[in-house]
Amino acid sequence: MDRQDKDCHRLCRREALTVFDVYRDNDISASTNSRKPRPEYDRMIADAKAGRFSVIVAYTSGRLTRRPREHEDLIDLATGYGISYRYVRSPNFDLNTAQGREIARTMAARDAGEAEEIAERVAAEVRDRAERGEYHGGPRSYGLEKNGRDLVVGEADEIRRWYAHVLAGGSLAGIQADLNRRGVPTVSGKAWRAPVIRKILLKPRNAGLRILHDIEYPAPNPPIVSEATWRAVKQLLEDPGRTTNHTGTARRHVGTGLFICERSDRTVNATYDRRGNLLYRCMECFRSWRAEPIHRWVDSMVEGLLSKEDARQRLLPTAAKGVDLQSLWAEAAAIQNNLAELAAEFALARGAVKAALKAGMDRGQERLDEIQAEITAAGRVDATAALLAANDPVTAYRAITDVSLRQAVLRSLMVVRLGEPIRGRAEWDPAQVLGGSQWKNDTRTWGEIWADGV
Repeated sequence: MDRQDKDCHRLCRREALTVFDVYRDNDISASTNSRKPRPEYDRMIADAKAGRFSVIVAYTSGRLTRRPREHEDLIDLATGYGISYRYVRSPNFDLNTAQGREIARTMAARDAGEAEEIAERVAAEVRDRAERGEYHGGPRSYGLEKNGRDLVVGEADEIRRWYAHVLAGGSLAGIQADLNRRGVPTVSGKAWRAPVIRKILLKPRNAGLRILHDIEYPAPNPPIVSEATWRAVKQLLEDPGRTTNHTGTARRHVGTGLFICERSDRTVNATYDRRGNLLYRCMECFRSWRAEPIHRWVDSMVEGLLSKEDARQRLLPTAAKGVDLQSLWAEAAAIQNNLAELAAEFALARGAVKAALKAGMDRGQERLDEIQAEITAAGRVDATAALLAANDPVTAYRAITDVSLRQAVLRSLMVVRLGEPIRGRAEWDPAQVLGGSQWKNDTRTWGEIWADGV
């Protein structure tokens, strides 16, 4: 653009034109395929209509626009506002004459055709590179070297931890906090943000894939995680029911949305009393409980269970049967194609035929939802199983700072129901406050477990 700018100024001096302003849309294409707004171009058109200048100078006519529709706007400027045009490398013509407008329209069609041909050649080259499994270029991605083929071992290990964290029930906010606390740098050296982590986790290259126009090709790099793991996380992160408010929705207290009021059968919310002490409150019956002793008691129970010699045998989930992911993916693709065809027919159908098509679409969507749930479940990691894989499960549990992940552990072990709150200065009694709670798959109450010493 600097070179074009110099040539345009040289033309202005040669023709004794005074420069009113320079309009530069840097790195924004003027071609028919571009959909990006061109704010400087729009400002130039507005200034021309306001009568602030009478001549537009450009390097070529194609630098102004390659869109035939916008060429008509330039013709309107000439016929309606008296604007004339000067080009450094294109012929000059008078748009106030029929012949000049004919030449302009011919050149506009040629420019548009040239831009579309270039786009087709570029698209074909991109597709060929994808089919050959070659690197497509661009800035370095986290986890990969600049050549796009070799893994950065430390970064790849971080990414694997992210997948395990999400599949165990952890949050992106928890990953963000952990990375920034440990001082792990991004590619650009900035602080981590949850949306950036989400974007990285959704990249197909992590599973050794590249997706171009909905077609999957092998990526040039080796996979960081298995395809099943990537698809499971993708399903979780793209779930429409997942909260996507980036203003700060991460839970800060383990009992929020987890502990249940025994009277109303609703989960409780966190609040504070006048002294700043954390409380859990039922928003239906408005009873409240002091949080600190409940936290202390729940942690002691979990740590006691994790420290037992037979904890792995007692707590590890039954191994899931093998899941044929390839068949599930193929079935899901077939259903999606069928749904698209049914939707096209549904738009034209009437009466009983329309109702039958609707029923078929509902059945197809129901099965598609089941398949997606199976794919997600195949990649999920049980939060407690991940703890038990550690050398010291108790230490690993205490090290959990992500509230969502701690909740996932508790959710896999127990149901916590809050009974009658302790009033005044009465001594805290877990058998009373947690009288309705129990271990998963265990009929004993908290009182009985407490009496047994876990």
